[in-house]
Amino acid sequence: MHELELLQFYGLGRGGSLENAVAIDETGVVNEEGLRWPDEFVRHKILDCIGDFSLLGLPILGHITLHKSGHNFNHEFLKAFFKNKQSWKTSTIETIEAATASR
Repeated sequence: MHELELLQFYGLGRGGSLENAVAIDETGVVNEEGLRWPDEFVRHKILDCIGDFSLLGLPILGHITLHKSGHNFNHEFLKAFFKNKQSWKTSTIETIEAATASR
């Protein structure tokens, strides 16, 4: 709730409401109807990660395991990952298909 109030104070998040967002306060979920799914917070974090990584403009072939991540963590991870050039490589679809076919 404090983030919603801050956004509204600065004139941001104008389309945000309890009809299209979940708000929590110190006692729990504020929305009358509660969560849409029992794992709604996990779903949100997964979508955040997919969205953040998609901003690279390149597909990622790999496995991602996260624990308590967020936009800032995702951004910092990607910065560190791309600085560590020995941990990744770029490939073409043809190269990947050829490597997969030879297995």
